[in-house]
Amino acid sequence: MKRLLLHCLLVITVRAAEPFAITDEFVAYVRQGANPQAFGLAKNGRFYPYSTPLGRRIAWRQAVADKQWFATGLAKAEAENLLRAELDRALAATRQLVAQQNPAKKFDELSRTAQELLVDFVHSEGATNVAPALVAAVLAGDWPRLIHQHLYVRWQGPSPDNARNKAFADRWVYSHKLEGAP
Repeated sequence: MKRLLLHCLLVITVRAAEPFAITDEFVAYVRQGANPQAFGLAKNGRFYPYSTPLGRRIAWRQAVADKQWFATGLAKAEAENLLRAELDRALAATRQLVAQQNPAKKFDELSRTAQELLVDFVHSEGATNVAPALVAAVLAGDWPRLIHQHLYVRWQGPSPDNARNKAFADRWVYSHKLEGAP
């Protein structure tokens, strides 16, 4: 019995962490937080640019990179591919952020929750704008600090980003996925 237990512990200890993958569920969460009212979605099923305090955006708050989109819009599949490419870039930037802020921690060894939270914030805020206190709380798994000090609250210009804050709270706080959250 002891031998079996030791073997199980050894297997758990040496099992490599799975690399983070952008899942359909995570993309749906990001979409919900970015544009829950589907601004810019026309009856023809294409997204067209719309105004935000941060400038013109399309689909799920992607920057308008091509002026042609004002005339042609983007099909949902094109918009989703654009969003997934942004999330891939955010993932790379998140790996760098974790390595810079805490070299002892490896991104792929973090919990899926911690990985998603960090990629989410790097995507929406940009790696240089993510508060070091937020990163420290996530890396420590200090969910009460993250919640009670409101480190997760995002701003869009002069006012809170209610859509992203609500999506975050629904996914992580009210679902009680973050241990110690209210």
